[in-house]
This record gives sequence, C-alpha cells and structure tokens, in this order.
Amino acid sequence: MSVAATLREAITKKIVVGFTFNGKNYIGSPHALGESDGVAQVLIYRGEDAHAKGIPPMGEWSTLSLSDMTDMKLLPEEAFHTGHPDAHAAKGLHRVDVRVA
Repeated sequence: MSVAATLREAITKKIVVGFTFNGKNYIGSPHALGESDGVAQVLIYRGEDAHAKGIPPMGEWSTLSLSDMTDMKLLPEEAFHTGHPDAHAAKGLHRVDVRVA
C-alpha cells in the first residue's frame, strides 16, 4: 500500500502509524491529508500520547511531505492522539482531502 493510501486509511479509522522520516523512525497520529503549494502532505501528531491523567503528551504537531516518508505501517495497538492542532499547525495544509471526523 502506498504512503498516501496508508495515511488515508489511518485517518479514516483513527489508527496510529509508524514511519521513517528523513532517516529517523517515528510514530504518529495523522489527522489530515492534503496539499501545500502543490506538495502532498500530512498533518500529524508525532510522538507518544500517554492518555493518562496528569501525564502530558510527549509529541508535537507537524506537517510532513509524503515524499519524505517511508516504511509506513499501521499500528492499531497504539493509542491515537485525540487532541486538536493549534491554529499555526492547522495552517500547514492549504487544501485538505480527508481529515479526522
């Protein structure tokens, strides 16, 4: 399955993904798939989300180019980050094709 198809499935089903970005391994909760300046990108919460009371999430919002992402896999056993991006992070995508409902 392509990176875009895997991210589309992850977004619609709220599933965490594992991937390599610029040679480093990450996990993340993708929230929107689209484009920015003609480049396919994803708005994703990278890092872990403990979902435990009193423990803050250990991650950050990023807009990443799909062409720089490899080794994409679904990780349904991981907890999906349910927070919302701040206004600055949300502006990373100029056109959205699919987003978390």
